[in-house]
Amino acid sequence: MFNPLALEKESQIELKKVPYSCQNIINFTDAQGSVACRYQLIRTFDQKEIWLEVKKDRALNYQLFSYEKVQEMEYDPSFLALVGTSTIGYHNPSEKHAPQTVYNRIHKKGETVMPVKHLVSEDELPEDPIENGYYKDGNGNWYFMTKRSEGTLKRFDNNLKKRSWEYKHQHDRLLIEMQDDNDTLTGITIYEGKEIERRSLKKVALV
Repeated sequence: MFNPLALEKESQIELKKVPYSCQNIINFTDAQGSVACRYQLIRTFDQKEIWLEVKKDRALNYQLFSYEKVQEMEYDPSFLALVGTSTIGYHNPSEKHAPQTVYNRIHKKGETVMPVKHLVSEDELPEDPIENGYYKDGNGNWYFMTKRSEGTLKRFDNNLKKRSWEYKHQHDRLLIEMQDDNDTLTGITIYEGKEIERRSLKKVALV
């Protein structure tokens, strides 16, 4: 098992001086064939769950991210039409007064990217639409082109497969995953995350 932090179940760890207990360790292989590790952590004073994900970049340096589940949705074709585009706006439903954050998609090696045509009405056009990347088709409709990723497939060591899209905004991350059952996508889980530094982690010895 790939276990870069050398944790075991019930291991105690501090993340930014906040205590957590390790509940589970799961490996997965991404579309590039790289192995990554997810640690299921429970905050000891209120049982709040996060995932701590550890993987290597192309230079073989470890990257660490913490993810918190913020929303679960049933299969939604309207939402899926937006997932995978170059940018996506998202608002955590539990933070009613927080502004929407616009995230940029993280490009993954080997992902399938398709061109997508978006029609817009004239009242949605910016000034100087042609200079801003808008075009008119043969029917006189204004449109702009974007690219949409079909996501990357993650294969977990418990035989679970998930289709995944990753976005970022500065140091913040947005992770969208769907369970992939023989190319049939079911359910939508959305996580908010942050890139973290190795020095912000501390393994705590049990007394």
